[in-house]
Amino acid sequence: MGNGYWGKVLRIDLTTKKTTIEEVGERVWKLYLGGGGFGAKVLSDEVGSEVGPYDAENRLVFATGPLQAARQTGAAKFTVVSKSPVTGIYGESAAGAGWGMALKNAGYDALIVQGKSESPCYLKIDDDQVEICEAAQFWGKDAFEASDAIVADTGLEKSSICSIGQAGEKKVAIACIVVDKHSFAGRCGLGAVMGSKNLKAVVVNGTRKVAVNKPEKLAEINKSIGKTVHENTKDWLRLHGTPFVEIGCDADGDTPTKNWSEASWPEGAEKLGVPNYTDVLGAKPHACSSCVVGCHREVEVAEPEKYAMKGPGPEYEALGMLGNNCLMDDVKALSLMNDLCNRYGLDCISMGSFLGYTMDCQENGLMTADDIGGVELKWGDADTMIELIHNLGNRKSGFGELFGDGLLPAAEKLGEEAVELAPHVKGLDLPAHDPRAFFSLAVNYATGNVGPHHERGNPQVATAGFLLPEAGVDQEVDRFQMENSEFVAAKYQDYGTLTQAACHCKFMLFGGYSMTVMLDSINAITGWEWSMDDLLKAAERIYTLQRMVNVKYGIDRKDDKLPAVVYKASENGSRAGKVPHNMDEALDRYYELRGWDDNGVPKSETLEALGIQI
Repeated sequence: MGNGYWGKVLRIDLTTKKTTIEEVGERVWKLYLGGGGFGAKVLSDEVGSEVGPYDAENRLVFATGPLQAARQTGAAKFTVVSKSPVTGIYGESAAGAGWGMALKNAGYDALIVQGKSESPCYLKIDDDQVEICEAAQFWGKDAFEASDAIVADTGLEKSSICSIGQAGEKKVAIACIVVDKHSFAGRCGLGAVMGSKNLKAVVVNGTRKVAVNKPEKLAEINKSIGKTVHENTKDWLRLHGTPFVEIGCDADGDTPTKNWSEASWPEGAEKLGVPNYTDVLGAKPHACSSCVVGCHREVEVAEPEKYAMKGPGPEYEALGMLGNNCLMDDVKALSLMNDLCNRYGLDCISMGSFLGYTMDCQENGLMTADDIGGVELKWGDADTMIELIHNLGNRKSGFGELFGDGLLPAAEKLGEEAVELAPHVKGLDLPAHDPRAFFSLAVNYATGNVGPHHERGNPQVATAGFLLPEAGVDQEVDRFQMENSEFVAAKYQDYGTLTQAACHCKFMLFGGYSMTVMLDSINAITGWEWSMDDLLKAAERIYTLQRMVNVKYGIDRKDDKLPAVVYKASENGSRAGKVPHNMDEALDRYYELRGWDDNGVPKSETLEALGIQI
């Protein structure tokens, strides 16, 4: 009988060209599960405060979890961890497609990359055969072109690939990692860390199957939950993907509009949302490995020719940031913008934030055309937005030079008023959900370990009935209730932490995949016979370890604050007059709940109770 782990981590030093396989015992996996838990342990143990994100001694950790041992819906996820070039602190992002399962099938639970290659390279992992290959001929290609060419170069037809585009090569801070031209580890700039190591891609082919403890029980769970998730999502999430929520989010005042200055934009949301999105783009579902939902979209634009593209379509976050945030309602133009971000390897959330911020700054006299290369950018100007995406993707002078290191460094170059206008926490720009619409989201954004993140805690779904009864969130939450917002935020942060450590898709919650199903699945895989308390404690342990990593990097209470834009109430819409209030008191309650001191540092007794050794 197995436990879903190989107990093996592949470590590659690109400076010395040394490859080692390290034995990692079951005790570590019981403490940290995998994914973001294991990645946090690596940063805690190996990456000091003196190490910069682009230094050779920074680590880039690709980690799976126990659920990659299961052919289960939602189990295609894996997590990438590094010190972030956007924030300078703990950075984490997840992706799907087929890469995580391929790494597990190759015989490894995680891959740690360190050092820096003298010349461009890519990694080829074919079960036991590991090679560092020359990639100079692929350097300069976009992520899609490079993926096709590198896979062909390996001769591994059934392999899966992580790659970067030109943005990662040029260390654009918001560069992402592109997986199988289909899924994206988008936030925190981890593609730029790959580029800093001269690492163009990692190709994996795995032909093995890790043993699990109770295969028959796991098969029974997989069959049951697959049917349940399919039935609960087939008429909305599979049919339309995440664009389904665009109109509803706009109505709730949840979607950022005109650089967070307005509460809603219903006429734009109608054009960007469904059914218009699905009909105009001919959108079809595209699933990750083993998933019954297929929430990603495949779209095609033929006319007008200037917006022609074919490939992965924009998700809700891209619609919100490149669309609503910039008052740009042409879904065809937006599809091209999204495609360009994908190919350059740019986080489309941050890209939309930069563009909307630029429009706002220019309109208010805080930025001139000369600051971005002589370009005037007006609200909704699709063609100029496209021009500036090219500019940043290639890190050219002007816009690319100003925003190449992120939103906050750009704002600081522009002056104090521009800094006040910048929508960020800890240097990471806000995603497309507004904390003025859900007060628990305000606490989540302020305290998030990677900065503000919609997938490392999405407490707003508690207002729509997607609850966590096992964690104590057993009834729908008033979205404007500040009291108890810290509890709701913490529990959804813990759930997000679990999904990124066990490596599972949080969207399965929308189909009826509960924490009980996750626990039953982990027990069937590992044989650990955990209780729900054990699972919840693992989440707290991992989240607290990630906070301790950030404490080492200088984070404390002073950094757990929201941008000024969040405290400006709207005069109209469903959240008129509403802003998060008494945040200091909410932070006090949150720290007490977490077992942290008044400055936001985990107490020694908390670390001891959770079994964390620093």
